[in-house]
Amino acid sequence: MIRLRTYAGLSFMATLAVIYHAFSSRGQFYPATVYLSTSKISLVLLLNMCLVLMLSLWHLVKFVFLGSLREAEVERLNEQAWRELMEILFAITIFRQDFSSGFLPLVVTLLLIKALHWLAQKRVEYIETTPSVSKLSHFRIVSFMGFLLLVDSLFMYSSIRHLIQSRQASVSLFFSFE
Repeated sequence: MIRLRTYAGLSFMATLAVIYHAFSSRGQFYPATVYLSTSKISLVLLLNMCLVLMLSLWHLVKFVFLGSLREAEVERLNEQAWRELMEILFAITIFRQDFSSGFLPLVVTLLLIKALHWLAQKRVEYIETTPSVSKLSHFRIVSFMGFLLLVDSLFMYSSIRHLIQSRQASVSLFFSFE
């Protein structure tokens, strides 16, 4: 399997190439941005770069707050990720009309946040059952849970604000409940 660093490097180079092509062929800012947002290839490459940035941020958060993962945590993550992915894909069929380029990053963000919650739950279970745990581990898990509370609050605020502004049942309702 390709490593994240290699994938990120190739994605970064492809993104730079598409942006360079857009600005060199169009000459001005507005036509170049219109090209970037309407060309399917450039849109896929830009969304791919967003995915790389989200995965890199996920790995950074995981490293800072949890360090290396234990085998039980990886097993639980893999087990629940497939089940949750199928549930989300099934729920997406309800909101077909709202499917856009901004929808996909929200789904990926939701999955990554849920994965961080599963890891926090498993790490708390580990801390509860292990007799000698350092104060650093306690500090890291408490700060991690505070970070997750902040992220959840921001995600919920954004979803509810969009739901109130649009005044219609949309994908924001799905994200608010998740």
